[in-house]
Amino acid sequence: MKRKLVKQGAATMMISLPSKWIKQNKLDKGDEINLDEKENNLIITTDQLLKNKKEITIKIHNDNQHDIKTILSHTYRRGFDKIILEDVTKEHMNVIREVTEKLLLGFEITEKSNNKCIIENISEPKEGKYEVMIKKVFLITKEQHKLVLEDFKKNKFDNMKEMEDTRHQQDRLILFCRRLLAKENLEPTILEWELLTFIMHINHSYYYLYKYANENKIKLEKTVSESLDDLEKYFYLFEEAYFNKDINSIHKINL
Repeated sequence: MKRKLVKQGAATMMISLPSKWIKQNKLDKGDEINLDEKENNLIITTDQLLKNKKEITIKIHNDNQHDIKTILSHTYRRGFDKIILEDVTKEHMNVIREVTEKLLLGFEITEKSNNKCIIENISEPKEGKYEVMIKKVFLITKEQHKLVLEDFKKNKFDNMKEMEDTRHQQDRLILFCRRLLAKENLEPTILEWELLTFIMHINHSYYYLYKYANENKIKLEKTVSESLDDLEKYFYLFEEAYFNKDINSIHKINL
């Protein structure tokens, strides 16, 4: 869909909004809309979209009761704001509570009865925050790397709890970023989705490396130390390539 710019005054340019979109969102003269900048794109949204919350009802039964974590995480990242679970047992609630607290950013259990549970979006960060969140994802990975490197050099692995917390925090942020991709229809979605997957794998690899070292009390060898230093350098180049759209940083990684 294309629109021509119309000059209004000395420096202002205007465009018309599609009438179909205006009617769908029940907008009228004087209503406010939101404009979010993403690189050279403008994303137009309306607060009315926030009022039309998506909800879904899921029955828990013998065939899916072992997949509650997967069901909740997939439903969350698909953009639903209210998840109604039916035929819930006490054992199911333990899993539901843990998943909600650890993975579903901004969601809480708002209702619980004998066999029903409702999870809702009550304090989710405002949409249009993908750029902010992806920067935090990169930051957490860099902080995790520093922790691994420092403890390996000291041959002392007493930060296992912090590593576990960091892993949960990163999983939650990446799941939220995927949710934003689905809700805001950001482009190119597939490439961003794959990027998030790779960063999650990096995070998990650090976690299991640290866990193995902690459980086996291994000693740091020179080759491992050098590899960890290289990994830090490569990740910084990867970050630079992503945010600055710098192909030369990718070439440096491949040298």
